[in-house]
Amino acid sequence: MTTTATKSMILIALLATTACGGGGGDEDPVVTPDPSSNGLPYGVVGQDLSDAEGTEMSLAAAGYDTTAGATVTQGGTVTLATNFLTGGPANLSALDATIEMFGETVTISNGSGTLPNGNIVTLTYEPSRTGDYAGAISIANHTSGGVYQGETAYVFGFETDPADLETIGTVNYSGGFLAQGISGGSEAEYEGTIAIAVNFAGTATGSLDGVVGGSTDMDMTLSGGTLSGNTITAGLDCSVGCSGDGDLDATFYGPNADELGGVLAIDTNTFEGAGTFIITVTGS
Repeated sequence: MTTTATKSMILIALLATTACGGGGGDEDPVVTPDPSSNGLPYGVVGQDLSDAEGTEMSLAAAGYDTTAGATVTQGGTVTLATNFLTGGPANLSALDATIEMFGETVTISNGSGTLPNGNIVTLTYEPSRTGDYAGAISIANHTSGGVYQGETAYVFGFETDPADLETIGTVNYSGGFLAQGISGGSEAEYEGTIAIAVNFAGTATGSLDGVVGGSTDMDMTLSGGTLSGNTITAGLDCSVGCSGDGDLDATFYGPNADELGGVLAIDTNTFEGAGTFIITVTGS
């Protein structure tokens, strides 16, 4: 498995802005810091994730295609509609989008849309898996007959200023992860807990303790985890219940690296798919 700069299955994800109501309101930050490389301001105390609505931003992505496998990608932009983050599954009218994926363009309305080849794509946002400074969305692709074709997972948010990481020592993060893909030829989820120990001098170690399809144990460990600026890249090696590997890309979010959010690309004999995690400092 390799990490690539672009991937044909997901080129650009553009969620069209819609006039659905107000955003962060009184919770908007008083201080407006310099923008980070993803187009949003760096994280500051007092931000609300809804402050990201209406601004075009680049974001981390992992994609899974049933014919091409799973990879971490570094392309794509997103503009969240007004009220997207407060609507979620309870207000699918907020999940409108124009998506370019698999080399084709599709308009998503009320959370779903149809590719020119007849495939159905579905956009999902889960408020329960969102942090204060980072959020995640996913896009699933099925044939018109319901056969699963692939998944894309995205993480976005207010990144930590790399200059603020220089005085931090070792920090432990933990929380949940969720990946969607294929197991034994059928559509399945891989979910559980992820723990990452970060030495801000330049290394990261950690593990995934999860279950595939609600019943099959599958654990993985981080390998070769390295820090560059405010990001982590690492491999994933099978430790229990599988053979194969994967990739992890993560970014620190919030004013003091409060959150660590990232994407997973997993390619094992037990499960193949893509997912996300947004985890916090242990004990916070």
